[in-house]
Amino acid sequence: MHKLASIIITFLFSLTLYAQDDYNVRGAWGLSSASDFDQLYTFKGFNTAPQNTSVYGISAGYRFVEDMFDLPLDVYVNGSLNYFDENGYQDNFFEGDLYVKLYVKFNFWGNQLRYGIAEGVSYAQKVPWVEHLEAVAEDDNEANFLNYMEMTFDFDLGKLIGVKDLEQLYLGYLIKHRSGWQGRYGGVYDGGSNYNCIYLEKNF
Repeated sequence: MHKLASIIITFLFSLTLYAQDDYNVRGAWGLSSASDFDQLYTFKGFNTAPQNTSVYGISAGYRFVEDMFDLPLDVYVNGSLNYFDENGYQDNFFEGDLYVKLYVKFNFWGNQLRYGIAEGVSYAQKVPWVEHLEAVAEDDNEANFLNYMEMTFDFDLGKLIGVKDLEQLYLGYLIKHRSGWQGRYGGVYDGGSNYNCIYLEKNF
């Protein structure tokens, strides 16, 4: 699976290397976390779940608003397909996400930094093992269809290393989050899962 993911990601980015438009494509990899979502985005907890389960993902999106309200705010609609490696605890499976994402852009020392926040929905073929354990511990429900959120921090790799053809290729950190949003999805109140991920994203 590691080799297949590398081939797919390399192929996607080679297609988009020289184009610049309103689309993006992203390849990501991450490990499940034992921290809560708020602990991750406030940097108060950053760890790997002892089950050592992982996720590989490919996403694509379209920017339908650029510089909203004449501010450095871009809005995208995105879809993603993710493969969960459950490290032998259960069969591996796929998950799909659909979400709207807001990017806040900052220019800093000749580079562009971006903060992203997304909201949407997630459907997984199986409940991730770390979600199952959380549901058991909290005496909570489990559900395949849940709320999806992500938070990202990235920078323009091409500008950093001074290679014009690699500009708008972003290297970043992603918090991938599924939850029931206090019972609004599947009767899941306290359960869910978080994954710490790294990614490359290309605008084209």
